[in-house]
Amino acid sequence: MKKVLILSASIGGGHNATSNAIRKYAEEFREEYQVTVVDVLEYIGPILSKVAEKTYEINVKNFPEFYGWQYDLNNSTDGKISRNLLPFHNKLKELVMEQKPDVILCVHPVSVTSIIRVREKFGFDYKVCVVVTDYDYHASWIHQDVDMFFVSSNFMKLKLMEDEIPEERIRDSGIPTSHDLQVKLDKYKARYMLDIKDKKTILVMGGSFGAGNLTKLVRSLMKSKLDLQVIVIAGSNRKLKKELDKLVEEAVKDLIILGYTDKISLYMDAADILVTKPGGLTVTEALIKNLPLVITKPIPGQEEENATYLLNHGIGVRLDQDEELHILIEDLIQDEVRLKHMKELQAYYAKPDATKDLFGTLDELLENI
Repeated sequence: MKKVLILSASIGGGHNATSNAIRKYAEEFREEYQVTVVDVLEYIGPILSKVAEKTYEINVKNFPEFYGWQYDLNNSTDGKISRNLLPFHNKLKELVMEQKPDVILCVHPVSVTSIIRVREKFGFDYKVCVVVTDYDYHASWIHQDVDMFFVSSNFMKLKLMEDEIPEERIRDSGIPTSHDLQVKLDKYKARYMLDIKDKKTILVMGGSFGAGNLTKLVRSLMKSKLDLQVIVIAGSNRKLKKELDKLVEEAVKDLIILGYTDKISLYMDAADILVTKPGGLTVTEALIKNLPLVITKPIPGQEEENATYLLNHGIGVRLDQDEELHILIEDLIQDEVRLKHMKELQAYYAKPDATKDLFGTLDELLENI
């Protein structure tokens, strides 16, 4: 049995989702692997985890410019190890001795430098792999002694090589996602299963905690001349959902408001266009679903970098003014050539086999076990 320990953190929704996708894939398809997911901050201390999670949420929702300034402040590798360090080496040593992993996958940058320091300090021999969950990377993901980097694109591979990471230690295999996303239903069937109308459908999402001015976006869509069905997923933000629910009574179009749902895959199948903040996992899921993207104001930092990647590769359009969303949607729907090319490029750049390819690389790293 090959033991994999995934170190994640509940800072943003994508890291845990990616971690669980890897674990579930192993349970279903790779029984020779035992995969355990640990929230590293929760393990070190529940209070530390809650403070970090809440601080991140408050900053990105209320002070995005400050968050972006912090992000940029330490975003320089200079060919050296990152500055991100958890000073809890004895606690991490306990975790390693409990789990006895053959390989540790870091799916959040907070643990990368520390888990390598623990390996060096206490003489462990586990492999350390990094799974970057965005379309560019912050310096905190990078350490010269990582055994393998899994990244989302050739652009990131080239950038890592510029940061003096050897090419043989980089795989541009993509961001691991749930295997369920590979099941694609036609729009009619998906809409039937969701019990919604079979008409032009716009899906609006704001990430795990409903960030972005979704109310303003919905009000703009209500101005459209097109006969639209609008579905909004507010995530765990109950205050936002209540605010959006009030719009249903006055809506001049079909408007459906949801909180948390485990049917994201089905709603993506049912939609014609996705309006969303460019979180790494959401973008990856949309590419696999071949769902055209309208990017709303990204959080400065990793989401801004994701947006740049999407625009540079022709697989998304960007909304600068929330109140103009209905105009952008109408223009996109009427521009059949643009939509066709966007979907073709999405299909080309999508990496639906990322999780499978990750385990193929782990086989190579652990072939003597």
